Amino acid sequence: MKYFGTRNKIISIDDIANWMQESRIDGEIESDHETEPGDWNELTLYLDNGEAVVDVHKLVFGTPGFDEAIEETVRGLLDNPQPIKPESAVRWLCLYLKKIRVIYNFKPLSALDSELGWELFDTVWTRVKREIPGIVYCQGEGFTNEQGAQITYEFAASMSGTVKAAVLTTPVEKDQLDKCLWSEFELDLADKEQIASFEKGIVP
Repeated sequence: MKYFGTRNKIISIDDIANWMQESRIDGEIESDHETEPGDWNELTLYLDNGEAVVDVHKLVFGTPGFDEAIEETVRGLLDNPQPIKPESAVRWLCLYLKKIRVIYNFKPLSALDSELGWELFDTVWTRVKREIPGIVYCQGEGFTNEQGAQITYEFAASMSGTVKAAVLTTPVEKDQLDKCLWSEFELDLADKEQIASFEKGIVP
C-alpha cells in the first residue's frame, strides 16, 4: 500500500508514538536514525509482544529514489500489460503525480493479519492520510482520488462486495486538476456490467 502526498508535512517518530498512545495501542517503533523531527526514512511497527506489523519506507521529493519511484508509477499506468482503466483517470493520475512531494510505502508483515496488528497499522495509516492531502495505491485494487474513492480498477475477477468509486465528469486539463469534478457511486465488484461501465469512465 502506498500513499502519495502532495505536501511533505513533518511527521516525527514522536508523532507516531503519540497516535498510538491516543488510540491506546501498545506497540513499539524501530527506525533508522532521526537527527531532526521527521527526517527518518524507514521504520517498522511492532506489537508489544515483538511481532512485526508493517514496514514503512518514506521517499521525499528531492532525495535519492524519489524521481525513480514516480517514473516507475507512471510507467505502470501507461505500459501495463493489462491496460489500466478508465483512461480519463490514468490521464488525471499522470498529471497529479507531478504534484507529489512525499511517498509512504507500507509493506505488510506477519502480525498485520491479527486484530491488534491491523488496529496498529490502521491507526498510523489513517493519521498519515489525515495529516497530508494525497491519494492511495493498493496492489490488486488500484488508485483512489483525494476523497478516497476508487478511480482505477485492478481487482481480481473473483472479488465481491462493493466499494466507493468515482469517474471524472469534466475534461482533464493541465494545471487545472483542482477543477476536475468526480461523480461518486457504489461499485459492485461482482457486477460485470457495472465494471465495464466504470472502465469506460461512465457511472453505471
